[in-house]
Amino acid sequence: QVSKPDFSDRAQEVWYNYLLSGPQTHAVNILSNTMTALGQLPEHAIAAGMGAARRAINPDAVDRVMFSELGARALGLMQGTKEGIREFARAFRTGEASDFVTKMESQTQKAVPGIKGEVLRVPTRLLTAEDELFKAMARRMELSGLAVRQAAKEGHKGQEARDRAADLLVNPTDDMMEKVLDYGRYLTFQRPLGVGAAGKLSQMTQEHPWMKAVLPFIRTPTNLIKFGAERSPLAPLVKEWREDFAKGGAARDLAIAKVMVGSGVGAVIADLATRGIVTGSPPSDENKRRLLMASGWQPYSFKFGDTYYSYRRLDPFAMTFGTAADLATMGEGMTEGQRDKGAALWTASVVANLASRTWLSGITDALDALNDPERHYETFIKRLVGSATVPTGSAQLARILDPTMRETPDIASYMASRMPGQSDSLLPKRDVWGRPIVSQGGIGPDILSPIWTSTKVEDPVIDALLADELRIGKLNRTFGGRKLSADEYDQYQSVAGALIRDEASKLVDDPVWRALDADGKQRELDKAADASRKIARELLGFSKD
Repeated sequence: QVSKPDFSDRAQEVWYNYLLSGPQTHAVNILSNTMTALGQLPEHAIAAGMGAARRAINPDAVDRVMFSELGARALGLMQGTKEGIREFARAFRTGEASDFVTKMESQTQKAVPGIKGEVLRVPTRLLTAEDELFKAMARRMELSGLAVRQAAKEGHKGQEARDRAADLLVNPTDDMMEKVLDYGRYLTFQRPLGVGAAGKLSQMTQEHPWMKAVLPFIRTPTNLIKFGAERSPLAPLVKEWREDFAKGGAARDLAIAKVMVGSGVGAVIADLATRGIVTGSPPSDENKRRLLMASGWQPYSFKFGDTYYSYRRLDPFAMTFGTAADLATMGEGMTEGQRDKGAALWTASVVANLASRTWLSGITDALDALNDPERHYETFIKRLVGSATVPTGSAQLARILDPTMRETPDIASYMASRMPGQSDSLLPKRDVWGRPIVSQGGIGPDILSPIWTSTKVEDPVIDALLADELRIGKLNRTFGGRKLSADEYDQYQSVAGALIRDEASKLVDDPVWRALDADGKQRELDKAADASRKIARELLGFSKD
């Protein structure tokens, strides 16, 4: 009765469940947690090697990760899966988590009463159940490893060590239980934030619920960022990593192993990026970005054959992949002096990858709106209103049924783009050649797949333009003293884009044009583009220049 929910609590519950209603959101959560759990095994293997080296130098070094832990952890992971399935079923049935720390940061649960509330809460109930599954897996994996480590630390060997480990599994020490519970939260990115800046910000959103419009989640994104940073040269900036390093022993070995594994993976990704197998952020140059997109290029992706497979939503590893790819390729087109500014490149890469994360889109949109209201305010408002009124699940279904990207100049059109059966009434977005931009789907069922694909189109015209860094300007919507309507501009893009493509193709095939320098080629391309635009306007019957 004291915590009787009010309108604010009900609004928060609707907001959270709308945001989490997409099937792809839950597929991302499951895939991310699975990859995170499996990624612990190589880190513990590296730490075990470091512990063995320390023991060889100092026989008294008993606090270390054991190689025998690896098998115990793998077995614990499988046993934890069985336990986790039971926890998943219980949590989904009851809606209650065994751990008071969850991804939901709102103070009031079950604010919307009756059957409507039960239906509304299916997304958050499902998310809670998923986290219960992976927490059980993580806890059993950690408990199995700690039991083996503790038995060895106590000096037991052979069968005696196995018996002691089995006893500790049934009767763990208080210290072991504390570590096990924390580990479950760590691998599901739910560690409490404490009294730092992120913790204070989370508290502010609790005290001022309207802030959740742009910051619905703080705990999980903060822990995701920390998790990625611990596996990079930025690890010393993370308080928890410094504390583990200061403890020495097994904790220090694991802290160093995280950096080694993460940095090693980053180095491999960087090498693949230089060979075009991995892509990072889209180019800041709009012309280059439009040409690349028209060729089927896809940011934040692995390229196998002619197909790009997006890793953008595979957090926390996506940040490592994206940052490494950017650092390897961001210097392209820069002067030698600019390339020497390694710190600036690093910062720009990290910021670009953070800005691309879906769970930070609200705050990045808000900051853009504050920084440049004239350009970004309307975009921020329409996305906020659209997300608050049309569930993410509806938007994902609309994208599957209508894979064509749509123009959304206002709130009403943005809402329509998120509604199945309504989005196809909107005008399409068009590429540099005036063709509609169509998504190609993902791996497996599109409604579930977080890994979207794109096939590279062999286009010698685009290749030639990119090689010489030539530009094709966007069509002017205003000419002859008037502004084209949305329908007129759509027709103009379609007709003019095709004509420009034909003329550019003739230029690329002309030996005389190929003999010109870049400036000469740009002049000829501009002439051909201007002539094509003029013909398009005459064909469409628009007013003369």
